[in-house]
Amino acid sequence: MMTIRRQLLIGLLCALALCALGAGVALYYAMLKETSELGDLQLRQVAAALPNEFGPGTALPGAEDPEEDVVVQAWDERGAPRQVAQEVPLLPRYDVRGYKSVQFNGAGWRIYGERRRALYVQVAQSDAVRAQVATRRAMYIGWPVLACLIVLAGFILMVVERALKPLDRLAQAVAGRSPEALQPLPTDALPPELRQVVDALNGLMRKFARALTQQRTFVADAAHELRSPLTALKLQLQLVERAAGADARTAALAKLEERLDRGVHLVQQLLSLARHEVGHQPGQRLDIDLSSLLQAAVIDHEVLAASRGIDLGVASDEHIVIAADPEGLRVLLNNLVDNALRYTQPGGRVDVRAGRRGGRAWLQVQDNGPGVPEQDRARLFDRCYRPAGNTVPGCGLGLSIVRNIADHHGASVEIAAADWGGGLSVTVLFPAADTAADLH
Repeated sequence: MMTIRRQLLIGLLCALALCALGAGVALYYAMLKETSELGDLQLRQVAAALPNEFGPGTALPGAEDPEEDVVVQAWDERGAPRQVAQEVPLLPRYDVRGYKSVQFNGAGWRIYGERRRALYVQVAQSDAVRAQVATRRAMYIGWPVLACLIVLAGFILMVVERALKPLDRLAQAVAGRSPEALQPLPTDALPPELRQVVDALNGLMRKFARALTQQRTFVADAAHELRSPLTALKLQLQLVERAAGADARTAALAKLEERLDRGVHLVQQLLSLARHEVGHQPGQRLDIDLSSLLQAAVIDHEVLAASRGIDLGVASDEHIVIAADPEGLRVLLNNLVDNALRYTQPGGRVDVRAGRRGGRAWLQVQDNGPGVPEQDRARLFDRCYRPAGNTVPGCGLGLSIVRNIADHHGASVEIAAADWGGGLSVTVLFPAADTAADLH
């Protein structure tokens, strides 16, 4: 693809050449018109300057200047030609009064004729002579103009090179950076057109920096969280190998299976967090009935709830439709319900419900478990954070996944005490309908 520099130079120089050509043609035709007008005047003046009678020795000398190269002829009253000028081509007698353009021997001529006493005088000039004179005058005037155009072409080259210097500096600044150097590029010395490009690049680099930081944090968190379960699995496997009897081996295998389940859950949560990390593009937005989504989540978790004697159900039957990513919203709700079931004591209660508040749809999961102290609630969204004294198995990623998915939908997440005076209530408040449409 042609570079911007080459496009500018070729375009400007071609435009300059076309303008010069057009100016040259216009100048030539202007000189030709002026020469023709002056030539007609000259023919008339020559005719007026001729004597009334022509005798021996009165012939005019040949012209030395092309502008004076005219053919002067005369005929007496009997039609006999009289010698007027030396060495001139003989033109036919046209008997005209005034001016006339004729063709003779394939050449164009401009003729002026008049009668004077007993003579007919005819003065003529070749069109080729006039064209030669016009060309000479046009070149005489055009050389300074051509010199100015050459100087202008040099200025164009200089201005284009100078104008594109910031682009060269920007390319060098970007090319000289390492993949880890994502600091914003300076914009102070840049022209406004380039400043917009650099601002966009800086915004992109900020996104790259956030994504790189998140990736590193995620890898570090994943390595930290996987190290303990893997170590525990290895130790449990050693206990199975050292089990003395069948009962001890069965108990050790059951414990090993429990630890494997925790490891599988942790890996699933890590994969879900990676999939719904900030910066990840959400799936296609579709219309979703929140009541149907709540019922599906209850059905998915009813076995776990029944095994712990927890009353799990949908506390509202209002049909609310929002535009959302179906998979993302399903993962969000499953994490909220799974967290509530994990931290609610046997025989407890977990309710899921949906509604509208001020034109905004919301869904909510409440439990009557031990709850979380108010001072610790803000940190529940941090990766791998678990409040002190918590003995329930978990990896601390559920609410982080919820927040990321909510961010994709432009929603906010509120944590408060449950309506029953104890336990925890997590509410996801979606944007208004017109705002949600803008997020598509």
